[in-house]
Amino acid sequence: MKKRIRSKIVRVLFSAFAVLFSNVLIAGDDKGEKDQQCSNATLHGSYGFHATGTGFVAIGRFVFEGNGGLTGKLFIRRPGTNIGPLEFTGTYSVAQDCTVTDTWGPPINSTHVSVIFDEGKGYFIMNVSPSTAAEDTLNNGAGRRQ
Repeated sequence: MKKRIRSKIVRVLFSAFAVLFSNVLIAGDDKGEKDQQCSNATLHGSYGFHATGTGFVAIGRFVFEGNGGLTGKLFIRRPGTNIGPLEFTGTYSVAQDCTVTDTWGPPINSTHVSVIFDEGKGYFIMNVSPSTAAEDTLNNGAGRRQ
């Protein structure tokens, strides 16, 4: 008798937990969909940056103005060569789905697509500039708010 009561209690508790947990997941999914509204203001402030490519590594600092303007400072290391600091200005545009397109001006002159994550605390970036195989060195990177 005690076993049957205990078994029923365990089943009731498990069912209640399953219902509660599924409601939390559903509510979380709804919230996530609603909160994924981004704009140029989502990227604002300074971000540390790290990128790797074929035969090099780059680190730097970017400052996003929150209105589509940016400044950058890069340090690049190729085997046997240090390049930088390279300072430049650029522009960026953030879509509502938190994807970004940007252009870096001279002396870099490149175009990228990015995806914002963690509510603007960081982004993943990919170079999409036209290039030859020999020039195609910046493959991917990430920035994180400082």
